[in-house]
Amino acid sequence: MDNKKKESKGINFFSSPQFNQEGNLEWGQLIQKTIALIAFFVVIYSLALYFIKDSYHDIGAWVTQKMGLAGVSLFTFLVDLFIVPMSVDIVFPFVVGWNPYTLLLMMSLASMAGGIGGYWIGRLLGHLSFVKRFTATFREDGGRLINRYGPWAVVIAGITPIPFSTVCWIAGMLKVKWYSVAIATLSRLPRMVIYYLAIRGGLSFIF
Repeated sequence: MDNKKKESKGINFFSSPQFNQEGNLEWGQLIQKTIALIAFFVVIYSLALYFIKDSYHDIGAWVTQKMGLAGVSLFTFLVDLFIVPMSVDIVFPFVVGWNPYTLLLMMSLASMAGGIGGYWIGRLLGHLSFVKRFTATFREDGGRLINRYGPWAVVIAGITPIPFSTVCWIAGMLKVKWYSVAIATLSRLPRMVIYYLAIRGGLSFIF
């Protein structure tokens, strides 16, 4: 039988990478997914906010008063620390009026801290059943991704729809060098900037 690895099956748009028969990522499809995901957020948020246009500023004021920068940063940290079906991008429509430099820097640092925390959860607790359960649906493809690309897998997940927190957990479970993962989490900064600018640009047609 051919020794080449089989292609991934049952690929989920938001969760699993796609591999070719040589075990490499299908970069063309991954780039298309990334662009499609950004477009998805722009369209969904634009449509949703169009219907609450009159309440938009009130909601934005509530986010500012109740959450503030510290709250948004904490939210980002928790989303990227744990494996949850949620994206940090949901706050962008309501904070577009904030100072973008401070906002994106703090969100990026919080996301990086979350990823590093997830790494240590995987590294220190990876033998426990609840960690294995949380990573079960992605462990095989995530393991292939990390075994093939090493800490660059974290960079790839940091920018693309591949789940960042899950890859960080698995990197810890596979004992990738912690400082390599820490450096790789810097990919969250350009990711935050790209998604923020795309969403802000999309909303500019409404507000």
